[in-house]
Amino acid sequence: MIYNVAGLLTGKLGDSQQHEIENGTLVIDGHKFTKISGLVDLMRTDRTVLVTADLEAMTHQECSRCLTDTNLPVSVDFEEEFTPLNADLVDGPYNRTEDEYEGFDPALIVDEQNSLDMTLALGQALLGAMPIAPVCKDECLGICPTCTVNRNEIQCSCAKSTSDPRWTALAGW
Repeated sequence: MIYNVAGLLTGKLGDSQQHEIENGTLVIDGHKFTKISGLVDLMRTDRTVLVTADLEAMTHQECSRCLTDTNLPVSVDFEEEFTPLNADLVDGPYNRTEDEYEGFDPALIVDEQNSLDMTLALGQALLGAMPIAPVCKDECLGICPTCTVNRNEIQCSCAKSTSDPRWTALAGW
């Protein structure tokens, strides 16, 4: 997801571009996101390019309850400012020296060829939007702690103890 923003940087303050992502794919840190779709808005500010996007994607993960593979939808509202290295294209008193770019996140830089690559920043946002404990469905029964069968597929005959036997002395109260 690379966009040439030379026209935005040389344009007026508030100029914008809109792009649509359809059926995109992204792999980051071993996670594959597919069917990425949504709108991406690029807008020139006084010294940066503001990128906003509402995107939907799918990823393949293991259910935290039953350990089966499942497709998981991921939704992200993305908003980041990308700083151009070609500060001479941006008007005004905000031109930066080389030393001032050292503290910037490399994922949020517009390179010397005026290419804005939002791949890494978007990948980080998608990773952050993933649930910590994904489930295949809300009603997932998980794995039986006694016989280790998937209770979504097989009804096990293990005793369903709802209380800890160490508390039986207090059960009469």
